[in-house]
Amino acid sequence: MLVLKAELLGIYKANDFIDKKTGAVTLGKTKLQLMSHQNMQDGSTKMTLLDISIPDSKVKLYTKDKIGKTIEVDVAIIGDVKYYGI
Repeated sequence: MLVLKAELLGIYKANDFIDKKTGAVTLGKTKLQLMSHQNMQDGSTKMTLLDISIPDSKVKLYTKDKIGKTIEVDVAIIGDVKYYGI
């Protein structure tokens, strides 16, 4: 397991997906919008915006009072650099 430490900018629920052929609805996931600060070799800072989906069971951990603060999120990686909350 990996832990991502970043500033929480916002929390939102993604739109539901409706399959046009079957009409089946897949509910949108709750996502954390995070700003990651990476120190570069020349002393500058690279900021990266990350949207990370989290399971419904973890939503209560990320309350609105944490917006603007640095938080830690348990994550796993899909592909090269895509994170998702676990």
